[in-house]
Order: sequence, then C-alpha cells, then structure tokens
Amino acid sequence: MHTRWRWVLFGLGIAVAALGPLAAREGPWYAYVVGGLWFLMGATVAWRTVGLGTKLTDEGITSHGIDRQTDIAWCDVEAVEPKRSRNLIFFHTIAPEARLRRGKHVLTELSLLSVKKDSVPERTARHVTELQQALKAHRAGCSLCGAQPKPLAAGQSIVGRLRARLRALLR
Repeated sequence: MHTRWRWVLFGLGIAVAALGPLAAREGPWYAYVVGGLWFLMGATVAWRTVGLGTKLTDEGITSHGIDRQTDIAWCDVEAVEPKRSRNLIFFHTIAPEARLRRGKHVLTELSLLSVKKDSVPERTARHVTELQQALKAHRAGCSLCGAQPKPLAAGQSIVGRLRARLRALLR
C-alpha cells in the first residue's frame, strides 16, 4: 500500500539529483562541492522513496517512511482506525492509525491531504478496511491474541499432556 505522493517525491529526487552535475559544470571549485551535495541529496530522496509504503506480512505491519522503518507485530495491535491531524497551518492529514497496547502509531506514509474535516477520503478508507481485515484474519488464526486455544491431542490425560509439554520444552 502506498500513495501517489511516492512517485511525486521520486521524480523530485531524480530532478534534484540531475541538477547537481549541471550546477558543477564549468564552474569554480565550490560549484563542484555544491553540485555534489545537490546530487547526493536528490539521489538520497529518490532512493528512500522507492521503498516508501506499508507492507502487510504474516508477522505484522512493516511501515517504511522516508526517514525510518517500523515493524508492528499483529499481536500488539488492538485496533486500526482513521486518524486526523493538522499537517501545516491549513491542511489536515487523514491517515490510518494502529492503536497498540503501548501507544499509537500513525501510518503517515499513507496519509492524504484533506480539505474536508468531517469525512475520510475513499483511498484512506480502503487502506483502513484492508488493515482491519488483515488484523481480523490474524486474530482468527493466532492462539496468543485471538483467544482461541490450541487444540489438544485427543485421548490424552493430564499426565500425558504434561509429559508431552515437558518433552517439547526440553528439546
């Protein structure tokens, strides 16, 4: 899952990287330094935005931002819902938020600028629905957070179950 802003940032990074050698062409020594820094800055932005987005895995949510990568385990997620926050002075950003047992994590790389304060954009609502379905599917099969006990072996007494558990732990 990613937004269209990923491609805008990638194009901007490529453009800035291309301007670096042009600034250094036929200039004094400091033009080479400034051109090299422009190239490095643009190439870094372009490189980091290639992986920008959110990936759903069996273990949880992997959130790739421009500056960091965050892994969230499914068992730590309590709920997923849209979150509105003020981005600049006039703009509001609505993005999916994973409410965790120990705090919250907003998936800002999936945010969209929204002029309407009262409604969730269609694309963000789709992302939230997809995350909620993945969380529900994980809870259905997880014995740790889904409140479904592991199936017991049929016909075993309590002593047999304890013996089997101790053997499994000692291996």
